[in-house]
Amino acid sequence: MRSLREFLGFVDACGASQVDLKFTDLFGGLHHVTVPLSRFDEAFLARGVAFDGSSIPGFASVERSDMLLQPDLSSAFVDPFARVTTVAVYCDILEPHTHQRFALDPRFIAEQAEAMLASTPYADTAWFAPEFEFYVFQSTDFGSSETGAFFTVRSAESSAAPHSEDMGLQGYSIRHGRGYHTERPLDRLVDYRSTLVQMLESIGISIRYHHHESGENGQVELEVMPRTLRTMGDASQTIKYFAKNLALQMGMTATFMPKPLAGQAGTGMHFHQYLTRNGQPTFYDAGAEPYDLSRLAVSYIAGILSHASALLGITNPSTISYKRLVPGFEAPVRAFFSLGNRSAAVRVPIYADTPEEKRIEFRPPDATTNVYLAMSAMLLAGIDGIERGLDPVPLHLGPYTGDIEQLPDDVIAEIPVLPTSLREAFVALRQDSGFLTGPGVFPASFVDTFCRYKLQHEEEVLRRLPHPKEFELYFDC
Repeated sequence: MRSLREFLGFVDACGASQVDLKFTDLFGGLHHVTVPLSRFDEAFLARGVAFDGSSIPGFASVERSDMLLQPDLSSAFVDPFARVTTVAVYCDILEPHTHQRFALDPRFIAEQAEAMLASTPYADTAWFAPEFEFYVFQSTDFGSSETGAFFTVRSAESSAAPHSEDMGLQGYSIRHGRGYHTERPLDRLVDYRSTLVQMLESIGISIRYHHHESGENGQVELEVMPRTLRTMGDASQTIKYFAKNLALQMGMTATFMPKPLAGQAGTGMHFHQYLTRNGQPTFYDAGAEPYDLSRLAVSYIAGILSHASALLGITNPSTISYKRLVPGFEAPVRAFFSLGNRSAAVRVPIYADTPEEKRIEFRPPDATTNVYLAMSAMLLAGIDGIERGLDPVPLHLGPYTGDIEQLPDDVIAEIPVLPTSLREAFVALRQDSGFLTGPGVFPASFVDTFCRYKLQHEEEVLRRLPHPKEFELYFDC
Protein backbone atom coordinates (compact mmCIF):
# COMPACT_ATOMS: atom_id res chain seq x y z
CA MET A 1 0.00 0.00 0.00
CA ARG A 2 1.32 3.40 -0.92
CA SER A 3 -1.46 5.96 -0.47
CA LEU A 4 -2.99 7.18 2.78
CA ARG A 5 -6.37 5.95 1.55
CA GLU A 6 -5.05 2.40 1.09
CA PHE A 7 -3.36 2.54 4.47
CA LEU A 8 -6.50 3.71 6.26
CA GLY A 9 -8.48 0.96 4.53
CA PHE A 10 -5.96 -1.61 5.78
CA VAL A 11 -6.08 -0.23 9.32
CA ASP A 12 -9.87 -0.17 9.30
CA ALA A 13 -10.01 -3.80 8.12
CA CYS A 14 -7.71 -4.76 11.00
CA GLY A 15 -9.78 -2.85 13.55
CA ALA A 16 -6.70 -0.97 14.76
CA SER A 17 -6.85 2.25 16.72
CA GLN A 18 -3.10 2.85 17.17
CA VAL A 19 -0.19 3.25 14.77
CA ASP A 20 3.29 2.35 15.97
CA LEU A 21 6.11 4.29 14.29
CA LYS A 22 9.33 2.24 14.33
CA PHE A 23 12.84 3.42 13.44
CA THR A 24 16.39 2.13 13.76
CA ASP A 25 19.38 3.86 15.34
CA LEU A 26 22.90 3.86 13.91
CA PHE A 27 23.84 0.66 15.76
CA GLY A 28 20.75 -1.40 14.90
CA GLY A 29 18.62 -0.69 17.96
CA LEU A 30 14.88 -0.53 17.32
CA HIS A 31 12.84 2.39 18.73
CA HIS A 32 9.19 3.38 18.49
CA VAL A 33 6.57 5.98 19.27
CA THR A 34 2.84 5.27 19.11
CA VAL A 35 0.17 7.68 17.86
CA PRO A 36 -3.63 7.35 17.75
CA LEU A 37 -5.11 6.58 14.34
CA SER A 38 -7.18 9.76 14.67
CA ARG A 39 -4.04 11.81 13.97
CA PHE A 40 -3.40 10.22 10.58
CA ASP A 41 -4.24 12.52 7.68
CA GLU A 42 -2.34 14.10 4.78
CA ALA A 43 -1.14 17.00 6.94
CA PHE A 44 0.21 14.60 9.57
CA LEU A 45 2.15 12.62 6.97
CA ALA A 46 3.62 15.78 5.44
CA ARG A 47 4.58 17.20 8.82
CA GLY A 48 6.05 14.06 10.37
CA VAL A 49 6.50 13.28 14.06
CA ALA A 50 9.19 15.10 16.02
CA PHE A 51 11.62 13.29 18.33
CA ASP A 52 14.80 14.06 20.25
CA GLY A 53 17.69 12.81 18.13
CA SER A 54 20.25 13.51 20.86
CA SER A 55 18.70 10.70 22.91
CA ILE A 56 19.20 8.17 20.10
CA PRO A 57 22.68 6.54 19.92
CA GLY A 58 24.78 7.99 17.11
CA PHE A 59 22.25 10.47 15.76
CA ALA A 60 22.43 14.13 16.78
CA SER A 61 24.03 16.48 19.27
CA VAL A 62 21.99 18.22 21.95
CA GLU A 63 22.22 21.59 20.22
CA ARG A 64 20.76 20.11 17.00
CA SER A 65 18.57 17.46 18.53
CA ASP A 66 15.22 17.91 16.76
CA MET A 67 14.48 15.29 14.10
CA LEU A 68 11.39 14.01 12.30
CA LEU A 69 9.89 10.60 11.58
CA GLN A 70 8.04 10.12 8.30
CA PRO A 71 6.04 6.86 8.11
CA ASP A 72 6.62 4.52 5.16
CA LEU A 73 3.08 3.26 4.72
CA SER A 74 4.22 0.43 2.42
CA SER A 75 5.86 -1.28 5.42
CA ALA A 76 2.68 -1.64 7.48
CA PHE A 77 1.87 -4.81 9.44
CA VAL A 78 -0.30 -5.73 12.42
CA ASP A 79 1.67 -6.06 15.66
CA PRO A 80 0.55 -9.38 17.20
CA PHE A 81 2.05 -8.47 20.60
CA ALA A 82 -0.02 -5.34 21.23
CA ARG A 83 -3.08 -5.77 23.45
CA VAL A 84 -4.75 -2.81 21.77
CA THR A 85 -4.89 -3.59 18.04
CA THR A 86 -1.97 -1.71 16.53
CA VAL A 87 -0.54 -1.36 13.03
CA ALA A 88 3.23 -0.85 12.89
CA VAL A 89 5.15 1.00 10.17
CA TYR A 90 8.84 1.69 9.66
CA CYS A 91 9.85 5.30 9.32
CA ASP A 92 12.36 7.41 7.45
CA ILE A 93 14.26 10.02 9.47
CA LEU A 94 14.26 13.62 8.25
CA GLU A 95 16.14 16.80 9.06
CA PRO A 96 13.53 19.17 10.57
CA HIS A 97 14.68 22.38 8.87
CA THR A 98 14.86 20.97 5.33
CA HIS A 99 12.71 17.82 5.46
CA GLN A 100 15.60 16.11 3.64
CA ARG A 101 16.59 12.57 4.57
CA PHE A 102 19.00 12.31 7.51
CA ALA A 103 22.37 11.12 6.17
CA LEU A 104 22.95 8.65 9.04
CA ASP A 105 19.49 7.05 8.84
CA PRO A 106 20.28 3.35 8.19
CA ARG A 107 17.24 3.00 5.92
CA PHE A 108 18.46 5.93 3.81
CA ILE A 109 21.95 4.46 3.52
CA ALA A 110 20.39 1.19 2.35
CA GLU A 111 18.32 2.99 -0.28
CA GLN A 112 21.38 4.92 -1.46
CA ALA A 113 23.30 1.65 -1.88
CA GLU A 114 20.43 0.22 -3.94
CA ALA A 115 20.35 3.35 -6.10
CA MET A 116 24.08 3.10 -6.74
CA LEU A 117 23.74 -0.50 -7.93
CA ALA A 118 20.80 0.42 -10.16
CA SER A 119 22.97 3.05 -11.88
CA THR A 120 25.48 0.41 -13.06
CA PRO A 121 25.26 -1.42 -16.42
CA TYR A 122 25.75 -4.93 -14.98
CA ALA A 123 23.05 -5.30 -12.27
CA ASP A 124 20.11 -3.39 -10.88
CA THR A 125 18.94 -5.34 -7.81
CA ALA A 126 20.71 -6.90 -4.84
CA TRP A 127 19.03 -9.79 -3.06
CA PHE A 128 19.84 -10.84 0.50
CA ALA A 129 18.79 -13.70 2.76
CA PRO A 130 20.39 -13.67 6.23
CA GLU A 131 20.32 -16.76 8.41
CA PHE A 132 18.77 -15.96 11.80
CA GLU A 133 20.53 -18.01 14.48
CA PHE A 134 19.77 -17.36 18.13
CA TYR A 135 19.46 -18.99 21.54
CA VAL A 136 16.20 -19.42 23.46
CA PHE A 137 16.67 -19.94 27.19
CA GLN A 138 14.15 -20.74 29.90
CA SER A 139 15.57 -17.85 31.91
CA THR A 140 18.52 -15.49 31.96
CA ASP A 141 19.98 -13.29 34.67
CA PHE A 142 23.00 -11.02 34.56
CA GLY A 143 24.46 -7.90 36.09
CA SER A 144 27.60 -5.91 36.76
CA SER A 145 28.65 -3.22 39.19
CA GLU A 146 31.76 -1.98 40.92
CA THR A 147 31.51 -4.85 43.40
CA GLY A 148 30.33 -7.76 41.25
CA ALA A 149 29.61 -9.23 37.84
CA PHE A 150 27.73 -12.38 36.84
CA PHE A 151 25.50 -14.08 34.29
CA THR A 152 23.53 -17.31 34.36
CA VAL A 153 21.19 -19.02 31.91
CA ARG A 154 18.81 -21.92 32.29
CA SER A 155 17.86 -24.31 29.53
CA ALA A 156 15.31 -27.10 29.42
CA GLU A 157 17.32 -28.94 26.77
CA SER A 158 20.73 -29.58 28.32
CA SER A 159 22.03 -30.91 31.60
CA ALA A 160 25.10 -28.69 31.16
CA ALA A 161 23.23 -25.53 32.21
CA PRO A 162 21.62 -25.02 35.63
CA HIS A 163 17.95 -25.90 35.65
CA SER A 164 15.31 -25.92 38.31
CA GLU A 165 13.20 -28.93 39.28
CA ASP A 166 10.18 -27.66 37.36
CA MET A 167 12.12 -27.92 34.08
CA GLY A 168 13.57 -31.38 34.74
CA LEU A 169 15.07 -33.11 31.71
CA GLN A 170 13.18 -36.43 32.30
CA GLY A 171 16.05 -38.34 30.73
CA TYR A 172 16.17 -36.31 27.52
CA SER A 173 19.05 -33.89 27.16
CA ILE A 174 21.01 -32.85 24.09
CA ARG A 175 24.61 -33.95 24.21
CA HIS A 176 27.39 -31.43 23.67
CA GLY A 177 27.55 -30.28 20.06
CA ARG A 178 24.74 -32.62 19.00
CA GLY A 179 21.85 -30.19 18.71
CA TYR A 180 21.93 -29.80 14.92
CA HIS A 181 18.55 -30.84 13.45
CA THR A 182 17.75 -32.84 16.60
CA GLU A 183 14.22 -34.22 16.87
CA ARG A 184 11.54 -34.26 19.57
CA PRO A 185 11.66 -34.91 22.50
CA LEU A 186 15.19 -33.46 22.54
CA ASP A 187 14.06 -30.44 20.53
CA ARG A 188 11.91 -28.55 23.04
CA LEU A 189 11.60 -25.44 20.84
CA VAL A 190 9.87 -26.72 17.71
CA ASP A 191 6.47 -25.31 18.72
CA TYR A 192 8.08 -21.95 19.51
CA ARG A 193 9.70 -21.87 16.07
CA SER A 194 6.56 -23.01 14.26
CA THR A 195 4.50 -20.33 16.01
CA LEU A 196 7.12 -17.71 15.15
CA VAL A 197 7.15 -18.75 11.49
CA GLN A 198 3.35 -18.73 11.36
CA MET A 199 3.32 -15.16 12.71
CA LEU A 200 5.99 -13.98 10.27
CA GLU A 201 4.37 -15.55 7.24
CA SER A 202 1.03 -14.00 8.18
CA ILE A 203 2.58 -10.56 7.59
CA GLY A 204 4.32 -11.54 4.35
CA ILE A 205 7.82 -12.59 5.53
CA SER A 206 8.47 -15.91 3.78
CA ILE A 207 10.54 -18.52 5.62
CA ARG A 208 12.56 -21.20 3.80
CA TYR A 209 12.72 -23.51 6.84
CA HIS A 210 13.52 -23.63 10.55
CA HIS A 211 15.38 -26.13 12.73
CA HIS A 212 17.36 -26.69 15.91
CA GLU A 213 21.00 -25.62 15.64
CA SER A 214 24.15 -27.20 17.11
CA GLY A 215 24.05 -25.50 20.51
CA GLU A 216 22.54 -27.88 23.06
CA ASN A 217 21.17 -25.10 25.26
CA GLY A 218 18.41 -23.94 22.92
CA GLN A 219 20.10 -22.71 19.73
CA VAL A 220 17.71 -22.39 16.78
CA GLU A 221 17.76 -21.10 13.21
CA LEU A 222 15.34 -19.57 10.73
CA GLU A 223 16.26 -19.15 7.07
CA VAL A 224 14.30 -16.61 5.07
CA MET A 225 13.55 -16.26 1.38
CA PRO A 226 15.57 -13.51 -0.38
CA ARG A 227 14.42 -9.90 -0.40
CA THR A 228 15.79 -6.68 -1.77
CA LEU A 229 18.25 -4.83 0.44
CA ARG A 230 16.08 -2.25 2.20
CA THR A 231 13.03 -4.50 2.50
CA MET A 232 15.24 -7.20 4.04
CA GLY A 233 16.48 -4.61 6.52
CA ASP A 234 12.89 -3.97 7.61
CA ALA A 235 12.12 -7.70 7.67
CA SER A 236 15.22 -8.43 9.79
CA GLN A 237 14.16 -5.91 12.42
CA THR A 238 10.69 -7.45 12.44
CA ILE A 239 12.04 -11.00 12.79
CA LYS A 240 14.18 -10.07 15.79
CA TYR A 241 11.25 -8.15 17.32
CA PHE A 242 8.90 -11.13 16.89
CA ALA A 243 11.48 -13.69 18.10
CA LYS A 244 12.14 -11.82 21.35
CA ASN A 245 8.53 -10.95 22.13
CA LEU A 246 7.18 -14.41 21.36
CA ALA A 247 9.79 -15.96 23.64
CA LEU A 248 8.76 -13.58 26.41
CA GLN A 249 5.09 -14.37 25.77
CA MET A 250 5.88 -18.10 26.14
CA GLY A 251 7.81 -17.62 29.38
CA MET A 252 11.29 -17.79 27.83
CA THR A 253 13.95 -15.36 26.65
CA ALA A 254 15.68 -15.07 23.27
CA THR A 255 19.12 -13.64 22.54
CA PHE A 256 21.00 -13.03 19.30
CA MET A 257 24.34 -12.60 21.15
CA PRO A 258 27.21 -14.05 19.06
CA LYS A 259 28.73 -16.10 21.89
CA PRO A 260 26.51 -16.33 24.97
CA LEU A 261 28.06 -19.61 26.16
CA ALA A 262 31.75 -20.46 26.26
CA GLY A 263 32.69 -23.70 24.52
CA GLN A 264 29.37 -23.96 22.69
CA ALA A 265 28.31 -23.02 19.18
CA GLY A 266 28.33 -19.31 18.47
CA THR A 267 25.51 -17.47 16.75
CA GLY A 268 26.23 -15.90 13.38
CA MET A 269 24.15 -14.10 10.79
CA HIS A 270 25.39 -15.49 7.48
CA PHE A 271 24.32 -13.32 4.54
CA HIS A 272 23.35 -15.13 1.35
CA GLN A 273 23.38 -12.69 -1.57
CA TYR A 274 23.26 -12.33 -5.34
CA LEU A 275 22.60 -9.71 -8.02
CA THR A 276 20.11 -9.60 -10.89
CA ARG A 277 19.69 -7.45 -13.99
CA ASN A 278 16.17 -6.97 -15.42
CA GLY A 279 15.10 -9.94 -13.30
CA GLN A 280 17.81 -12.21 -14.70
CA PRO A 281 20.51 -13.80 -12.47
CA THR A 282 24.06 -12.53 -12.94
CA PHE A 283 26.12 -14.88 -10.73
CA TYR A 284 25.73 -18.09 -12.81
CA ASP A 285 27.83 -19.15 -15.78
CA ALA A 286 27.49 -22.87 -16.64
CA GLY A 287 30.86 -24.59 -16.84
CA ALA A 288 32.85 -21.55 -15.72
CA GLU A 289 35.66 -21.97 -13.23
CA PRO A 290 35.36 -21.90 -10.36
CA TYR A 291 32.04 -23.45 -9.34
CA ASP A 292 29.92 -22.20 -12.32
CA LEU A 293 30.40 -18.63 -11.08
CA SER A 294 30.26 -15.77 -13.56
CA ARG A 295 33.21 -13.40 -13.88
CA LEU A 296 31.03 -10.74 -12.25
CA ALA A 297 30.36 -13.02 -9.26
CA VAL A 298 34.07 -13.83 -8.83
CA SER A 299 34.98 -10.13 -8.84
CA TYR A 300 32.13 -9.44 -6.40
CA ILE A 301 33.58 -12.09 -4.06
CA ALA A 302 37.07 -10.60 -4.45
CA GLY A 303 35.68 -7.18 -3.54
CA ILE A 304 34.08 -8.48 -0.35
CA LEU A 305 37.17 -10.43 0.68
CA SER A 306 39.62 -7.63 -0.12
CA HIS A 307 37.61 -5.34 2.17
CA ALA A 308 36.74 -8.07 4.69
CA SER A 309 38.72 -6.65 7.62
CA ALA A 310 37.05 -3.25 7.22
CA LEU A 311 33.64 -4.89 6.71
CA LEU A 312 33.95 -6.63 10.08
CA GLY A 313 33.96 -3.21 11.73
CA ILE A 314 30.33 -2.96 10.54
CA THR A 315 29.18 -6.59 10.35
CA ASN A 316 30.76 -7.60 13.69
CA PRO A 317 30.70 -4.39 15.75
CA SER A 318 30.86 -5.80 19.28
CA THR A 319 33.50 -7.05 21.67
CA ILE A 320 31.76 -10.42 21.94
CA SER A 321 31.78 -10.86 18.14
CA TYR A 322 35.41 -11.86 18.32
CA LYS A 323 34.78 -14.57 20.92
CA ARG A 324 32.82 -16.35 18.19
CA LEU A 325 35.36 -15.84 15.40
CA VAL A 326 37.83 -18.43 16.70
CA PRO A 327 39.06 -21.70 15.16
CA GLY A 328 37.10 -24.88 15.83
CA PHE A 329 33.49 -23.66 15.61
CA GLU A 330 32.92 -23.38 11.82
CA ALA A 331 33.60 -19.66 12.21
CA PRO A 332 35.83 -17.99 9.60
CA VAL A 333 39.18 -16.59 10.75
CA ARG A 334 40.76 -16.01 7.31
CA ALA A 335 39.55 -14.14 4.22
CA PHE A 336 39.12 -16.77 1.51
CA PHE A 337 36.32 -18.42 -0.46
CA SER A 338 35.50 -22.03 -1.12
CA LEU A 339 32.76 -24.42 -2.23
CA GLY A 340 30.67 -25.66 0.67
CA ASN A 341 33.39 -24.96 3.28
CA ARG A 342 31.84 -23.51 6.43
CA SER A 343 35.19 -22.21 7.69
CA ALA A 344 35.49 -19.96 4.61
CA ALA A 345 34.64 -16.27 4.91
CA VAL A 346 32.73 -16.59 1.63
CA ARG A 347 31.07 -19.93 1.02
CA VAL A 348 29.52 -20.93 -2.29
CA PRO A 349 26.68 -23.34 -1.37
CA ILE A 350 26.99 -26.63 -3.26
CA TYR A 351 23.23 -27.12 -3.54
CA ALA A 352 22.69 -23.69 -5.17
CA ASP A 353 23.49 -25.01 -8.65
CA THR A 354 20.91 -23.37 -10.94
CA PRO A 355 20.99 -19.86 -12.46
CA GLU A 356 18.18 -18.72 -10.16
CA GLU A 357 19.75 -20.16 -7.00
CA LYS A 358 23.42 -19.31 -7.59
CA ARG A 359 24.59 -17.14 -4.74
CA ILE A 360 27.36 -16.57 -2.26
CA GLU A 361 27.31 -16.53 1.54
CA PHE A 362 29.38 -14.12 3.65
CA ARG A 363 29.78 -15.97 6.95
CA PRO A 364 31.58 -13.70 9.48
CA PRO A 365 28.66 -11.35 10.41
CA ASP A 366 26.53 -11.67 13.52
CA ALA A 367 23.35 -10.08 14.81
CA THR A 368 25.06 -7.28 16.76
CA THR A 369 25.30 -5.58 13.37
CA ASN A 370 22.92 -2.99 12.01
CA VAL A 371 21.48 -5.12 9.20
CA TYR A 372 20.78 -2.16 6.88
CA LEU A 373 24.42 -1.03 7.16
CA ALA A 374 25.86 -4.55 6.90
CA MET A 375 24.09 -5.30 3.62
CA SER A 376 24.91 -1.85 2.21
CA ALA A 377 28.60 -2.25 3.07
CA MET A 378 28.78 -5.77 1.59
CA LEU A 379 27.11 -4.57 -1.60
CA LEU A 380 29.51 -1.63 -1.94
CA ALA A 381 32.52 -3.90 -1.36
CA GLY A 382 31.23 -6.25 -4.06
CA ILE A 383 30.59 -3.39 -6.48
CA ASP A 384 34.13 -2.14 -5.86
CA GLY A 385 35.44 -5.58 -6.77
CA ILE A 386 33.41 -5.60 -9.98
CA GLU A 387 34.39 -2.04 -10.94
CA ARG A 388 38.09 -2.86 -10.46
CA GLY A 389 37.82 -6.30 -12.07
CA LEU A 390 39.45 -7.93 -9.07
CA ASP A 391 40.73 -11.49 -9.35
CA PRO A 392 40.87 -13.34 -6.01
CA VAL A 393 43.64 -15.74 -7.02
CA PRO A 394 46.64 -13.35 -7.05
CA LEU A 395 45.28 -11.77 -3.86
CA HIS A 396 45.44 -15.19 -2.14
CA LEU A 397 41.69 -15.05 -1.47
CA GLY A 398 40.89 -18.45 -2.97
CA PRO A 399 39.37 -20.57 -4.10
CA TYR A 400 40.78 -23.15 -1.69
CA THR A 401 39.41 -26.66 -1.28
CA GLY A 402 39.37 -28.92 1.74
CA ASP A 403 40.74 -28.04 5.17
CA ILE A 404 43.04 -25.05 4.67
CA GLU A 405 44.91 -25.94 7.85
CA GLN A 406 46.26 -28.93 5.91
CA LEU A 407 47.78 -26.69 3.23
CA PRO A 408 51.53 -25.99 3.25
CA ASP A 409 52.54 -23.38 5.82
CA ASP A 410 53.77 -20.95 3.18
CA VAL A 411 50.37 -21.08 1.43
CA ILE A 412 48.43 -20.57 4.67
CA ALA A 413 50.65 -17.62 5.58
CA GLU A 414 49.55 -15.78 2.41
CA ILE A 415 45.80 -16.01 3.16
CA PRO A 416 44.70 -12.76 4.87
CA VAL A 417 43.76 -13.11 8.54
CA LEU A 418 40.54 -11.49 9.77
CA PRO A 419 40.55 -9.13 12.78
CA THR A 420 40.58 -10.77 16.20
CA SER A 421 39.16 -7.84 18.18
CA LEU A 422 36.76 -4.93 17.79
CA ARG A 423 39.57 -2.39 18.04
CA GLU A 424 41.51 -4.19 15.28
CA ALA A 425 38.43 -4.21 13.04
CA PHE A 426 37.94 -0.48 13.60
CA VAL A 427 41.58 0.21 12.68
CA ALA A 428 40.92 -1.61 9.40
CA LEU A 429 37.65 0.28 8.86
CA ARG A 430 39.32 3.68 9.41
CA GLN A 431 42.11 2.76 6.98
CA ASP A 432 39.82 1.28 4.32
CA SER A 433 36.57 3.24 4.20
CA GLY A 434 36.81 4.78 0.75
CA PHE A 435 34.60 2.12 -0.83
CA LEU A 436 31.83 3.20 1.61
CA THR A 437 32.16 6.99 1.67
CA GLY A 438 33.68 7.59 -1.78
CA PRO A 439 30.46 6.84 -3.70
CA GLY A 440 28.50 9.06 -1.26
CA VAL A 441 26.38 6.21 0.13
CA PHE A 442 27.82 6.36 3.65
CA PRO A 443 28.32 9.98 4.79
CA ALA A 444 31.86 11.16 5.46
CA SER A 445 31.11 11.43 9.19
CA PHE A 446 29.96 7.82 9.48
CA VAL A 447 33.21 6.01 10.25
CA ASP A 448 34.36 8.42 12.96
CA THR A 449 30.91 8.63 14.58
CA PHE A 450 30.40 4.87 14.51
CA CYS A 451 33.85 3.83 15.75
CA ARG A 452 34.18 6.53 18.39
CA TYR A 453 30.82 5.70 19.98
CA LYS A 454 31.43 1.95 20.01
CA LEU A 455 34.93 2.25 21.45
CA GLN A 456 33.88 4.71 24.14
CA HIS A 457 30.65 3.04 25.23
CA GLU A 458 31.53 -0.64 24.76
CA GLU A 459 35.17 -1.56 24.17
CA GLU A 460 36.59 0.83 26.78
CA VAL A 461 33.98 -0.22 29.34
CA LEU A 462 34.78 -3.92 28.86
CA ARG A 463 38.51 -3.31 28.87
CA ARG A 464 38.34 -1.76 32.35
CA LEU A 465 35.84 -4.18 33.87
CA PRO A 466 37.27 -7.02 36.00
CA HIS A 467 36.05 -10.42 34.81
CA PRO A 468 34.95 -13.17 37.22
CA LYS A 469 37.44 -15.52 35.58
CA GLU A 470 40.22 -13.10 36.49
CA PHE A 471 39.32 -13.58 40.14
CA GLU A 472 39.85 -17.34 39.68
CA LEU A 473 43.16 -16.77 37.93
CA TYR A 474 44.69 -13.96 39.91
CA PHE A 475 42.98 -13.54 43.31
CA ASP A 476 45.70 -15.50 45.08
CA CYS A 477 48.59 -13.85 43.29
